[in-house]
Amino acid sequence: MGLFEVLLTPRPARLSGEMTNPACEFWRPMAGPLVHAHRGGAGLAPENTMAAFRNSVALGAHCIELDVRLCASGELVVVHDEDLRRVAGLEARVAELPMAELKSLDVGSHFSAEFAGESIPCLVEVLEELGQETLFNIEVKEESLLGDGTSARLGPLLSSMGLEQRCLVSSFNPGALLRVARDCSAVLALLYPTEGAGRLKDRLSARPWLARALPVVAINPHYESVSPKLVSCAHRRGLGVNAWTVNQAAVMAEQLHMGVDGLITDRPDLALELLL
Repeated sequence: MGLFEVLLTPRPARLSGEMTNPACEFWRPMAGPLVHAHRGGAGLAPENTMAAFRNSVALGAHCIELDVRLCASGELVVVHDEDLRRVAGLEARVAELPMAELKSLDVGSHFSAEFAGESIPCLVEVLEELGQETLFNIEVKEESLLGDGTSARLGPLLSSMGLEQRCLVSSFNPGALLRVARDCSAVLALLYPTEGAGRLKDRLSARPWLARALPVVAINPHYESVSPKLVSCAHRRGLGVNAWTVNQAAVMAEQLHMGVDGLITDRPDLALELLL
């Protein structure tokens, strides 16, 4: 049974994307395609930095996509990888370092000298500055199905800041989504991994039936998995479809023609030009 067939199978209304949460208005299928600046627009500025987020807001991106993890001192920090080799050249894991040490790292120079000195932001910092200026697609990077504290902290944070209606929380990890749903009313999206996923959480999220078992309003598949039939079936289920990571204008146009509701892209500038 394929993903589009599973999406047609009835499920209880309480789990449907047609929810009463007013936050759903931002993410409702066919409300108009949204441009999600992937990692803040990682093709234009160093990923997951304030420079990237500010740039994409200035461009007019509808939504900032970013990644959150828990650091050693207990804060939610905005960084994609488990370790810091790629962005900072440091052989250390994010979970092993406190916020103060993470803030001291240069994560901009690997992109270009122009961004030397850019640091890893904490999520609170991002939301305090930009929370009223844009929407957010917050991906929970939690490797264990049982959780490491990331998802358990995210829900209460969004609730306390009054930003639940401006945030879509996404993850490959179904356990993380359920923990966020327990603690706040932000809407949820299930990410679908590419083929060959090895970790248990990824193998689970690759199962097409899982979208029926979670209170999600959208599915976020890799763009190569998107088809007109999948989009049509998802929409009939009340689910949005946000394709990742789409960086070529021709592919963006194909995805829009198929009716996707969101383009998750490193090049929000190109996507916005297509929507003019």
